[in-house]
Amino acid sequence: MTLLEEDGRLLIIALDHGLYSWPNPGLEDRRAVIEASVAGGADALIASYGTIRDLRDAFGSAKPILKLDTTVLSIGSYQDAPYRLAWTVDDAQRIGAAAVLTYVQVGSPNELDDLQAAGRIAAEADRAGLPYVCEIMPVGDATPAAIAACVRAGAELGAHLVKTTIPIPASGLDECNAQGVPIVLAGGDLSGNQDALFATVEDCLAHGASGVAFGRNAWGSGDLIGTVRRLRGLIHP
Repeated sequence: MTLLEEDGRLLIIALDHGLYSWPNPGLEDRRAVIEASVAGGADALIASYGTIRDLRDAFGSAKPILKLDTTVLSIGSYQDAPYRLAWTVDDAQRIGAAAVLTYVQVGSPNELDDLQAAGRIAAEADRAGLPYVCEIMPVGDATPAAIAACVRAGAELGAHLVKTTIPIPASGLDECNAQGVPIVLAGGDLSGNQDALFATVEDCLAHGASGVAFGRNAWGSGDLIGTVRRLRGLIHP
């Protein structure tokens, strides 16, 4: 099972932030954000249950990835908190999702619960014939060793695709790729220098990343369609 396009690459736009954090400038109109992401050429969109259920028609050719877990709602500044499974693989199938995703915070007090949930969902997704995306990130650590540990754990858990932090330096992906599972990289906080961010993306792709999963650095950029198109040009040249 794979979410990757024929060239082995993938451009994901993450739209799930409104589930657990507000405000998110640029994400106010769900349908408009979905349609702009699709128009720009996104291959897949990470979204919540309600967004996929209510706006499935807007996804067009983009594959919906259902986020199965949730956390407390942060208003204003983001707060770290435990994640809990809220939906099931059966729910994903019923609303037409193409894949499922859960989040693992490595180094947090809730890490073991996150890992257990990831393993359970990986097995359930296999039984259902759906790809499982493990979003697994080390808390406050972007060293290659930490990122490689996350990628390896994701592979061991049964992920078909791992979403993780951009390692510093990007050459650290060489160790990550040895774990044998495709990797897409999160954009993180809104960058103040998009040119530098895109140069980093290009460097990561050169070191074997399969693509990116951007949220704030896409719909928060002020030019969602243009940003997605620019990312697509790097990922699917």
